[in-house]
Amino acid sequence: MKTTSETKQKMIAKRVLVMSCLSAVLGLTGCPDGSSEKAGQRMDRAADNAEKTIEQSSKTASKQLEGLKDTVEQKAEQAKDSIDQSTESAKEALEKSEDKVEQNAEQVEKKVEQIKENVEKKLDDIKDSTTEKSETAGEYIDDSVITTKVKAAILGSSWLSASHIDVTTNKGIVVLSGTVDTEQNIARAIEVARSQENVKAVETNLIVSVAESSKK
Repeated sequence: MKTTSETKQKMIAKRVLVMSCLSAVLGLTGCPDGSSEKAGQRMDRAADNAEKTIEQSSKTASKQLEGLKDTVEQKAEQAKDSIDQSTESAKEALEKSEDKVEQNAEQVEKKVEQIKENVEKKLDDIKDSTTEKSETAGEYIDDSVITTKVKAAILGSSWLSASHIDVTTNKGIVVLSGTVDTEQNIARAIEVARSQENVKAVETNLIVSVAESSKK
């Protein structure tokens, strides 16, 4: 840009100089022979005028160039500021987007963790419930087996076969109720029940019946 401006200045100066010279030549041509000295003076004035004109043209061109330079620099600075602002805005928008993504990711992670905890809790509850039911069913089966074995053992005893003894079992604890003919048979009934497998304890509500004793 600077080279183009200097070239324009030189062209303007040359044109002014050529016009001044032409004016001087034309002035000499129109003068008589006796006016050589005046013609020389005219040429000197013409040269001075040309030089002044060139100087003024140069100053004018310089001012114009300086103004253009200032304008270009201002526009460049404005463009730079605009680019900086756009870049800053884009950066802020990107940071906000990243923050939102991180927040959403944290929320999703928390929800997944909550769901996981709820599922694990439900599984534990189901497991506990199943275990309790299994244990209850097992205890019921064991109690039934114990009751059957105790009844069979009492009926198989020659001392107790004629007695009226009811047997119930709750969690391995055998309860005997009914009547026997002697106090010794109460002890025998307890011993027979206690000797059976998986019996934890024996409780008795047996009583001695006078009728049973009289029959014997």
